[in-house]
Amino acid sequence: MPPPSGITPPASDIVTLSLISHTNAGKTTLARTLLRRDVGEVRDAAHVTLFNESYTLLEEDARLLRLWDTPGFGDSARLLKRLQRERNPVLWFLSQSWDRLTDKPLWCSQQALKNVRDEADVVLYLVNATEPPEVAAYITPEMEILGWTGKPVLVLLNQTGPLESKETDEAEMAAWREHLKSYTFVRDVLRMDAFARCWVQEDRLMDSLAPLLAERKADAFKHLKRAWHQRNVDVFRQSCRVLSELLTAAVLDGVAVRNETLLERVGIGRSDLNKEYQEAREKLATQLADRITAATNSLIRLHGLEGESARALGALAKDQFHTPQPVPEAIWSVVGSVAGGAMGGLIADLKMGGMTFGGGALLGGLAAGLGAYALIKSYNLVRGGDHRLHWSREHFREQVRLAMLTYLAVAHFGRGRGEWQECVEPAHWNQIVEQVLDEHGDGVDRLWKEGVEKGAMPDALSKSALPLVNDCLSCTLTRLYPDVMFDA
Repeated sequence: MPPPSGITPPASDIVTLSLISHTNAGKTTLARTLLRRDVGEVRDAAHVTLFNESYTLLEEDARLLRLWDTPGFGDSARLLKRLQRERNPVLWFLSQSWDRLTDKPLWCSQQALKNVRDEADVVLYLVNATEPPEVAAYITPEMEILGWTGKPVLVLLNQTGPLESKETDEAEMAAWREHLKSYTFVRDVLRMDAFARCWVQEDRLMDSLAPLLAERKADAFKHLKRAWHQRNVDVFRQSCRVLSELLTAAVLDGVAVRNETLLERVGIGRSDLNKEYQEAREKLATQLADRITAATNSLIRLHGLEGESARALGALAKDQFHTPQPVPEAIWSVVGSVAGGAMGGLIADLKMGGMTFGGGALLGGLAAGLGAYALIKSYNLVRGGDHRLHWSREHFREQVRLAMLTYLAVAHFGRGRGEWQECVEPAHWNQIVEQVLDEHGDGVDRLWKEGVEKGAMPDALSKSALPLVNDCLSCTLTRLYPDVMFDA
C-alpha cells in the first residue's frame, strides 16, 4: 500500500534514478515508455527539456522508485575544458550562474549535473546506438564529467530497434562495453530502446540496479523490484487470457447453412447454395476481424498504450474492416504488422473480407459442379458436430499464429513511439512463432477438435485454451530472451 496522502517515505525507502544523456538522445521518450504515460515534451530538437522533472516510477508499501528526467548535456567538450581548469570542478561548475537564454547548453548541463549530485542513487546514461561508440564524440567528455560525481552509471542503448538475435544483441553490447571499459564507474551496458523494448528487458534493468545501491536502500529496492516484476507478469497473464478468449470464440464460432440437395451434388442449381456459403464465410470473417480488433485494443490498454491509438484503431475497424472488399494496408498495423505476407489464407481472408481461400483464389474461380465438401474446404470451412460451418483446423492454426505475433507487436511497442502505427518488425519473430506453433501443434489441434467436432462447452474450452496460449507465449519469449522469468 502507498503511504497516506501527503506523506513522503523516508529517504532510505526512496530509490532515485537520474536519466542523463547528450541532448536529443531520447530521454523523455524513454521516460514515457518506462512510466507508461505521457510526460514532458518530445520534439526532434536540442534542449527540449530545460528543467529537472521528477516522476514516480512505482510506489509500493511505503517505498518509492523515482525517475528524474534531466536536461541533456550540451557542448560537452567546452564544458569539460572549463571543469579541467578548476581544483574542485563539480563544486565550481555548480556554483556558477548560467543564463539559460544566452548559454543554453551550459545551463542544461548544469541542471543535469546538479540533479546527479543531489538526487541520484544510480545514473541511467542513455546513448544513441545508431552511432558506433567510437563515432559519438560527446561520449568521452560526458563520461569524464559523470566520473567526477562518484555515482554508479548504467549505460542504456537507445534506438537499437527490436532485438534481431541474441548474437547481434551481445555483439552490440560488447562493443560498447569495450569502448567504456576504462570508466570503472560504468557498471553495465544494457539495451533499452524507448520504441521497441519488451518488459523482459525492464526486468533485466532492475536486476542490474540491485547491486549498485547503498546497503541502506537494498531492502526497499528488493520490494520495489519484486513489485515491478509482478506488475509485468500480471500484464502477461492478462494478455494470455485475452488471447485465449479470442481463440475460444473462434473455435465456437459457426454459421448454420443447409445441406446440398441431390441435384446440387451433381452441379445443377448450385448458385443459391454457393451464395449461402459465401455469405457464411463473409459473416465468419467479419466476426473474426471484430474479435481481432477488440483483442488488440485490449492488449494496447493492458500495456499502457490506451488513448488515441486505441480509439483510432477502433474507428478504423468500424469503418473499413467489415467491408467485403480489399482493405487498405494500414489495417495491418492494428492486427500485428509482423504478420504481413506471412499468414497465408488468414491474411487473404481478412484482406478480402472473407472472399478468398487458402491459395488466394477467388470465389468466381470455383467450378460450378464442385461438391459441397470441396466447396466448403475451398473456403477453409468445415461442418462441425453441430452441423454448422466453422473455420477449418488449418485456418484456426493461422489464427493462433496471428494472435502470438500480435502480442509480440504490442508487448514491444514503447509508449515513447506515440500512437500505434504501422512498422516493420523482425523477420525472426515469424520463424520463432512458427517453431513454437509446430511444437504445440497437437495442443492447437486438440482445442479445435474439442470445439468444432466434439461441441465442448465454452467453459471447458477456455480452461484448455488459457494454458495453451500461456505455454506458446512463454516459449516464444524464452526463445527471444532466454533469461525471462514468469514467476514473481
